Amino acid sequence: MVRSALFLATALLTPSLFAQVAPKSYAQELVDSTLAAHPDIAIMALHVTPPKQSDNIIIASNIGRIGKKADDDDMNVVNNGKTNLEVNKAGDHFEVELPLKDVTGDRVGALSIVYPYKTGDDKAALEKRAEEVRDQLGRKISNVANLTQPYQFNPAVPTNTYAQQLVEQTMAAHPRLLILMLHIVPPGMSTNVVVGSSIGRFGKAADEDDMRAINTGIPNLEVNGNRFEVETRLLDAKGQTLGAAGIVLPYKPGDDKAALQREGFAIRDELRAKIPSLAKLMESAPPAPAVADANAPATLIGRSISWKPEYSGDFDHFGVDLKGNRLFLAAEDHGTLELFDLHTGQHERTLTGFQTPHAIIYLPGHNRLIVTDSGKGMTKVLDATTYKIVGHIALEPGADTAEYDTSTGHLYIVTGGKDVDMKDCFLNEVDPLTGHLYAKLRFDSDHTEAVKDEQHGGRLFVNVADHNYVAVVDKKTLRVIARWPLSGAQTNLTMALDETNHRLFVGTRNPGKLLVLNTDTGATVATLDTPATSDGLFFDSARRRVYVPGGDGYLGVFQQVTPDLYAARPRIPSAAGAKSGIVVPQLDRLYLAASPGEHAKGGEVLWFSLGKN
Repeated sequence: MVRSALFLATALLTPSLFAQVAPKSYAQELVDSTLAAHPDIAIMALHVTPPKQSDNIIIASNIGRIGKKADDDDMNVVNNGKTNLEVNKAGDHFEVELPLKDVTGDRVGALSIVYPYKTGDDKAALEKRAEEVRDQLGRKISNVANLTQPYQFNPAVPTNTYAQQLVEQTMAAHPRLLILMLHIVPPGMSTNVVVGSSIGRFGKAADEDDMRAINTGIPNLEVNGNRFEVETRLLDAKGQTLGAAGIVLPYKPGDDKAALQREGFAIRDELRAKIPSLAKLMESAPPAPAVADANAPATLIGRSISWKPEYSGDFDHFGVDLKGNRLFLAAEDHGTLELFDLHTGQHERTLTGFQTPHAIIYLPGHNRLIVTDSGKGMTKVLDATTYKIVGHIALEPGADTAEYDTSTGHLYIVTGGKDVDMKDCFLNEVDPLTGHLYAKLRFDSDHTEAVKDEQHGGRLFVNVADHNYVAVVDKKTLRVIARWPLSGAQTNLTMALDETNHRLFVGTRNPGKLLVLNTDTGATVATLDTPATSDGLFFDSARRRVYVPGGDGYLGVFQQVTPDLYAARPRIPSAAGAKSGIVVPQLDRLYLAASPGEHAKGGEVLWFSLGKN
């Protein structure tokens, strides 16, 4: 049973921007779309017993835990059909667990919905809202197997088309209609597939019954338990055969099958009158109106649309000067630093003199800008007023990730690695102003990434990406004192730290995951899906949120409910390539850099206003 909560979205992409990921299940799509439509819901989870399995488990949620077995309360809901109501121990969330039903009202599992709660809230009203959500879901579920299938059998078949709009309008106009599916051969394809559906399965190839109805013109009529199925040719307004329509109506013994057939044909003819051509079916439909949410976790408020340099490749990290109103961005493949007005986002100038800049550390007390550079020119120290290079930090080639320890004034820089043809990586502890090297730690790794330091403790955490573990380093001796292996994902690149709650956040690429580790034990306490191809991960301690930007064009937002429980909010649209960024808590802002990649020109910076504390 889900115990507590609080909460927090399409760009076309080139394959080079992100790793291939497993297709989203239909159950997960139902969770995601429901959360987008109902921002008042904090946590949502679906519990079912998948086909050929014996255990009732979570198959979709916004808190991860996929595969977790149902507890006694869940099973009581599943077995007895009784709703369970509960206020959590903290008294700030109200959970409604109720039977999950399919299109014919049969129980298929349990639905858990959690709302924010305060003393005096109307529990009956919250229960009714949850029941309404459950009933809306019921009209979209054929059976348990339907939930475990991919939402898109073929990702090349779009889901937001005129065909789908027709299905949704027809389902709304006919409350008795259980299921409606449209099959055609889309332009540019050779296979007849589902292009409009009330139960997902987009891109699924037509079966023998569908094809027989299309090829012979003879409808297929069938009783399937408590359902009457009508499969018939789908025609356009001119009478041309486009494909097949699958129409399912409720049935009980003794019902007039001829009358049900006529009802199905009437729906088919309604569809025909609204279809001018096959091409029209595949036109993109306008997006649904955005849902106003006063508690939105991040709202896009600006983008540097006037800044379009002849730039290709990747951006890397940001740096911030709050007092000077400056935002710095490392254009690593362009060999420059780009300077922006922190408040307006206006691009102000381009700074040269770099080869491959990466991390940017601004030291206001010394008016110095430290820029790690993986080129032969090494890390640079700049006068932050004149932007002249006034020093270098001479280390091995490949200087990349950096972490400034405000408690000691020391700077940690990762060098070496495969990008500069070295088999090892090094963690260097240096004085950022003089370049003095205090200590050096070698890793038997050619891909060592993010570093985070404890401000009130004596440890560093380091992502060893090629060996898939987190190294725990003693700051006094600069020696590894523990190795925390990661499971379920590979290529751990990004990292953030919640030192107060003893939690380390690790972001992976293959696939995109957010792993939450207990820094007392090294155990992974939560795992959630994230946008693909991320180069950033940020913890907002004021709002208890984790932000993960993705090169796939989305910003992932995860609410920390408890140190071990994290609720994913619907993903926020950003821009293709917007995979690195920075949170500036003093301005309640998050900035993202959209990299054009190898096959495009130009880049932009986007900035978001963060929601309520």
